[in-house]
Amino acid sequence: MKTFKRILFYTALTLAVIFVALVVSVFLFKDKIINQFIVEANKSLNTPVNIGKMNVSLFEQFPQLSIVFTDVYVEDSHPGKYPLLTAGVISFQLNPIEVWKGKYTIRGLKIRDSETNLKVDSDGKNNYTILKDSKEDKKSTPGTVSFELKNVSLTNTKVHFINISASEDLTFTSEDLVASIGTTNNIYNIDAHGQLTTEKINIDGNSYLANKSFIVNTELVYNDEQRSLTINPSTLKLKQSAFKVQGTYNWKDENVIDLITEGENTDIQTIFSLLPESATKSFDKYQSKGDVYFKSKLKGEISKRRSPSFSVEFGFNDATIFHPDFKTRIEGASLEGSFASSKISDLREATVVLKNIKGVLNGESFAANFVMSDFKDPEVMCDFKGRLDAASVFDFYPVQTIKNVSGSLLADVSFEGKIGLLKKKATAQRVSTQGTIELQNISLLYGNDNVPLQNLKGSLQFSNNDLALSNVAGKLGNSDFLLNGFFKNVITFLLFEDQPIGIETDLKSNYIDLNQLFAISFSEPSSGNDQEFTFNISRNINLNFNCDIKTLKYKRFHGSNLKGDLLVKNEMAVSRNITLNTMGGALSCSGIVDAKNKKAIDVVSTLKLDGIYIDSVFYVFENFKQDFIQDKHLKGQAYSDVNLEMVLKPDLRLFPETLIADIGVVIKRGELNDFEPMQKLKRYIKDDGLSHLRFSDLKNDIHIENKTIYIPQMEVRTNVTSLKVSGTHTFDQHIDYRIITPLRQVKTVDLEAKDAIEEDGSGQSKLYLKITGTTDNYRIQYDTEAVKKKIVNDLKNEVKELREAFKNKGTQKKKEVELQKDEYFEWDSEQP
Repeated sequence: MKTFKRILFYTALTLAVIFVALVVSVFLFKDKIINQFIVEANKSLNTPVNIGKMNVSLFEQFPQLSIVFTDVYVEDSHPGKYPLLTAGVISFQLNPIEVWKGKYTIRGLKIRDSETNLKVDSDGKNNYTILKDSKEDKKSTPGTVSFELKNVSLTNTKVHFINISASEDLTFTSEDLVASIGTTNNIYNIDAHGQLTTEKINIDGNSYLANKSFIVNTELVYNDEQRSLTINPSTLKLKQSAFKVQGTYNWKDENVIDLITEGENTDIQTIFSLLPESATKSFDKYQSKGDVYFKSKLKGEISKRRSPSFSVEFGFNDATIFHPDFKTRIEGASLEGSFASSKISDLREATVVLKNIKGVLNGESFAANFVMSDFKDPEVMCDFKGRLDAASVFDFYPVQTIKNVSGSLLADVSFEGKIGLLKKKATAQRVSTQGTIELQNISLLYGNDNVPLQNLKGSLQFSNNDLALSNVAGKLGNSDFLLNGFFKNVITFLLFEDQPIGIETDLKSNYIDLNQLFAISFSEPSSGNDQEFTFNISRNINLNFNCDIKTLKYKRFHGSNLKGDLLVKNEMAVSRNITLNTMGGALSCSGIVDAKNKKAIDVVSTLKLDGIYIDSVFYVFENFKQDFIQDKHLKGQAYSDVNLEMVLKPDLRLFPETLIADIGVVIKRGELNDFEPMQKLKRYIKDDGLSHLRFSDLKNDIHIENKTIYIPQMEVRTNVTSLKVSGTHTFDQHIDYRIITPLRQVKTVDLEAKDAIEEDGSGQSKLYLKITGTTDNYRIQYDTEAVKKKIVNDLKNEVKELREAFKNKGTQKKKEVELQKDEYFEWDSEQP
């Protein structure tokens, strides 16, 4: 036992002495080791190397000796000063005994924080030929640096490769990659494993596998003399998918690739993982159970003149596809898919085929096929047949703006033709779209406000580029509808942006809530319950619309039995005859709305009022935003013809200065009750009945322009007296009314009024009064003879001139914008 202990002691002591000797040797001779290493390395290098700091360590990779370089810069072999390699740290591992003997065989290599730039110029000359020719090496003295790399570690590494002659631009990064390299006669056998990210793979202008992070376990054979790379069966793992990769790449005379990739133990993520993440982000959580397969081939020459062929076969059989967060799943799913292109760089040669697509969604089966060729000018053939439970569709693939879906779709549709033909009206009908979709009690909540669409049913029938609606009925919010008609150019409208659509349809409805429909179509929600509307007419909408609506509501306005037509084209809306019952009477109107200017909407209209109650008009229009005369003061029915022009703001509020109107009105059974200015006339007209005036038929022609209402002189016969009234009333509530009233008792009038009294020679005296000021602060005064004559004559002439000007202007405006109905809907789908 004592002998064993002595042996153990002396052995430990010997090792300690050796270790101390090595440490001391390294410390004492590190400068010599470094200098000798550099001398020997330079015998093999053609390009300059700059090193910030150098050190020798026995502890970094014990028992190997490590020569550590920091802030390394290696210049490439092209003319000029360009970096081939920059690195934060490069550490070489060598056998310390061999180093003591002057032999520098690098057996290990560690590189941290590096970037390598490999380049092949347009003449095919590379920038990484930095080692001297082997013939020159033979002339060198023995003891040069050699490699027997068994352990290469790369940390935080980026490699960028550009081949100008082959139009290749590749960038790879790795956080941690370990490799072993063995060399024999310019043949390098490389075994590597670790993490690798294909940051960029651009070949001839096309991008592949961008930003894909793989776990690599590969065996490579690089033949420097033959300029070839052989990939022995290797494994790449991407997310949960695994791929077997093998093939060759040669670039000595020509760039030729022959690569096969095959999915192994994969699921549906195998297919998605090879596509850009931006295209598959919505599907990245979907999973599958069942047999999913994938196999691809890339073969041929890579050059400016040629590109390799590429083909993929993929699919699944009897699979279940589901999202872990949702209940709905597709069961019994099958698909046979392929993608092939004789030239991977030319998408005109590419064809994708998805055939025998089958599955069962919530107990309802479906079948489909899809073929697309020539990705530059796609030609598509597809069909779909089956019943789909609407709730299951949105459970399987949710849409944030759609909730609480119910009902079902019964579809049997097909499409065939070149997509490009749809862009022009002349060729759109050469694309065949056929089939029907039956809507069966579809209900859902739409948008942030959860607007309900309920009991949508009816038939949609496709005929090439058009869609026919047959008894499509439902309820949108509070409004119900029944539509029959056609949607022209509908496929083009759905597939492409900024394309027109033509709609010819009849609408029947029991109730329309315009408040809610405007909020859905045009509004931008504001704080509170009110909605701010931004009205516009799309230049892509061409509409020929006939309606029959039982009841209509907009704010305080209520109408019934609304019938009429509406034509829309070129951001203009035209109606020739809309009739409805409202405000106790009947209303008919025609007009034009021009919405080309997004900030100012032009309106020209004619209206006919038949028995409309005046107090209802004031109530509906909120007393026209004034409190001088209100609905509570008025009674009577109006019979009127109105011609008007105006400009509206985008929220459908009036620009007051733009309103021009000519109103011919008859008021029957009129009353003016508790109107303050009338009661103040008691000083001049001794009659208590002024607080409740009832007057006979009243007729006048009123003109509105420059924010002013012009009222020509009119006679008002009341239960109290007979008055003549004229004047002006501005939109900012400045008033200037002139009143002529019979004077029954001249003796009782004060002296101040004598200049405002006119004797007509028959013993009947007339008192002239004026009401001026604002509706909040006005005065009733005597009107003198001179003022009276001037006001009466000037006002009559002014109103007559304005009326004639308005009639001529309105006639001219109507002639400019009037359209013939037969010509109006001849729309062209071609865009300027």
